[in-house]
Amino acid sequence: MSTVFLLFGEERQRYQVMRKISVRRAFTMIELIFVIVIIGVLAAVAIPKLAATRTDALISVKAQNIMAGTNEIAAYAMSKGKTLSSIISMSAGFGALVKSGEANDTGNYKIEIKEGNLNDCIIFEILNPGSDTETLSIDYGSGSADEQCKLLRKLIDPEEFPMKLHGTSVVY
Repeated sequence: MSTVFLLFGEERQRYQVMRKISVRRAFTMIELIFVIVIIGVLAAVAIPKLAATRTDALISVKAQNIMAGTNEIAAYAMSKGKTLSSIISMSAGFGALVKSGEANDTGNYKIEIKEGNLNDCIIFEILNPGSDTETLSIDYGSGSADEQCKLLRKLIDPEEFPMKLHGTSVVY
């Protein structure tokens, strides 16, 4: 059996106010679903942007290593008066790329930089080795480049190439 209380006057008003307050203490299921959907949409937009930012940063670091490597090769050629068939013997920047698997030193005055779906996204080669007209050239590999390879190619300044390593235009 349920007990029925009869409330009159102020007690009845107090009971009605308390009842209204106690009814509205929690969120409804619809409100919770809307909040979850909004958070999901925001996450779906933000996560790919963060992943792309990370990829761009890694490609930027690789481009900096490449440009440092080309400068190291030029400095080596100027100081020693010659170049070596192994690019990584003259450049720590390219050596780091080969060690991490991001490049391949072919050993015949050439190094292939890997990016995206290409094993030869960018190729650096010393032309006319052993002569006074040695130059460091840049070439883009075979095949069509994906977005990552295109970005790396864009970050490398092609106007510096071919880079003369010896000869009358190099000032010692």
